[in-house]
Amino acid sequence: MNIHSEKEGKVSRGDKEGLIRQAAIRVFAREGFHQARMETIAHEAGVAVGTIYNYFESKKDVLLSVFEAELEERISFFEELRESGLSVPEQIAQILQGYFSLLQENTELAQVLLRERFNPEKGFKDKLSDFHRKVVERIEVLIQEGIDQGWVRSCNPRIIAPALFAVVQSIGVWEMIHPGTVVRELFQTAPNELADFIWNGLKKGESDEERD
Repeated sequence: MNIHSEKEGKVSRGDKEGLIRQAAIRVFAREGFHQARMETIAHEAGVAVGTIYNYFESKKDVLLSVFEAELEERISFFEELRESGLSVPEQIAQILQGYFSLLQENTELAQVLLRERFNPEKGFKDKLSDFHRKVVERIEVLIQEGIDQGWVRSCNPRIIAPALFAVVQSIGVWEMIHPGTVVRELFQTAPNELADFIWNGLKKGESDEERD
């Protein structure tokens, strides 16, 4: 029995897709999407190349699966926050904490998500646009709830939400451009710093109450 069949026999069918996805994340982070090969992903996952094609039609489908899995996790996280009873500023703080925890604890996944978000592959742009749209929509909902509850000043959530999304992601991009210990140390303070920065821009002040 070869190494592929030995490993495959220990992994249930339900887990195998996730195993392949995790292997692909490591390969994409190390080699980049265009340089990565299905054979390398298979070797990393400890499965036969043919096994990958039982779950994914192409390398592009594997990468899309990475983004889709992350989207599902983020949307689930946002929904849990909405039902948590936390205030809007507390939810903002939790979202930032979760994002920067990802950058620190799962650097390979973060690298793939940031690097490949502008992937020009045919059919990929629309999928990624949908991914970003759904995340931004959840931020819009949060801002609107803050307005309705009196936490947030009067503003246009459709403008503010993508701006906040871009600001937060830019910190991750900075790490990719300037990797190093100093930048990674900033991730530890970034959630609180950005929470204060964002909240000071959003919160309703006395002048806003007078206009109301």
